Amino acid sequence: MTRYFSPIRHGIPLLAAAMISFAGWSIATKHSSRTVRSPPIAAPTEPYEDNVAGTGIVEPASEVIALAIERGGVVTRIDVVAGDRVKAGRPLFAIDGRDFRAAVAQDEAAVVAAEASIATIEQSLIQQRNTIDQARATLDSAEAERMRASLDHTRYAELARDTWAPRQRLETATADAQKAEASVAAAKAALAGAQQQIEVLTAQRKEAAAKLEQNRATLQQARVDLDKTVVKAPIDGAILKVNVRLGEYAQAGVLSDPLMTMGSVDPLHIRVDIDETETWRVRPGRPAVARLRGNPGISVPLSFVRFEPYVLPKRSLTGDTTERVDTRVLQAIYEFAPSEFPAFVGQQVDVFIAAPNREAATRNPTSGQVAFGAVADDRMPTANGVNGAAIALGARRYFP
Repeated sequence: MTRYFSPIRHGIPLLAAAMISFAGWSIATKHSSRTVRSPPIAAPTEPYEDNVAGTGIVEPASEVIALAIERGGVVTRIDVVAGDRVKAGRPLFAIDGRDFRAAVAQDEAAVVAAEASIATIEQSLIQQRNTIDQARATLDSAEAERMRASLDHTRYAELARDTWAPRQRLETATADAQKAEASVAAAKAALAGAQQQIEVLTAQRKEAAAKLEQNRATLQQARVDLDKTVVKAPIDGAILKVNVRLGEYAQAGVLSDPLMTMGSVDPLHIRVDIDETETWRVRPGRPAVARLRGNPGISVPLSFVRFEPYVLPKRSLTGDTTERVDTRVLQAIYEFAPSEFPAFVGQQVDVFIAAPNREAATRNPTSGQVAFGAVADDRMPTANGVNGAAIALGARRYFP
């Protein structure tokens, strides 16, 4: 039987074998041995033999202060930019205060008018006292005239009885005596009226004085309202963020995005979230280290400040695949000098806290009572706002 080459029977397998050989050769020529390299960012190493790790947020020693304004208005002036250091009381920004200035001017005029009214009443009192003196003098004169007329009447009555004086003269003396009596009564009435007017003027003086005090209080309130159009720094610190611009309307009250934030940045604090499963191992006052994310070689020793006694749900998430989002954390506050650690406010850092091993901590676990300080009456704030008595009490409760 004669064998012959068939393109279909023999060509397709040969072509397939050639293509497989070419593919293998192509892959082999492009393959190179792998080179093991270090990761671009090394994982942070644990500085202590036994420690508790946590994620920290850099914050001001005063915590972040969200500045607000009591009354909304159009912003007409901004005196600072982010990064400025300011003293307490320095103006930061202001809203349009023309309406408030007009109210102050109106209330100042009302105070001046009230003062003028009091001055007028006081002049009237002086004049009325002179009128009273004049009425007393008139009464004295009327009393003297009545005495003279009474003596004349008595004398002419005796003379007329003995026919030494005419009857007409007696009648004249009698009329003079009656007239003198009427003059005395009129003088007494005038004096009583003048004295009553003094009481009226005195009451008006009291009413005007009360109105003056009311106008002054209104003026003081108007000045306070005008002063509130300018937002001032509550403490010495630094401006962290400015979210307000010229010409914008600054809303009053608490905002989700504050108009401006500031805080005390010397020293800085780190708020460390410690997992609730490790809180029983944490000791106040134990050494702690913060490492900069992105470069674990940059670190700084931390000083313990205080615990936040309430364990709350975790809010600062790192994004790790093993991270639990339903966990609760205890927050511990540590401080460091800004010149020793190049971290910005709001930046996340890795914190390692020296702690006893699990066996030693099990024998003597940390109690939540270490987070509480002395009685409020005995607590004295320190210069950086940290409670000195609480720290001292915590120092007495340090664990070995």
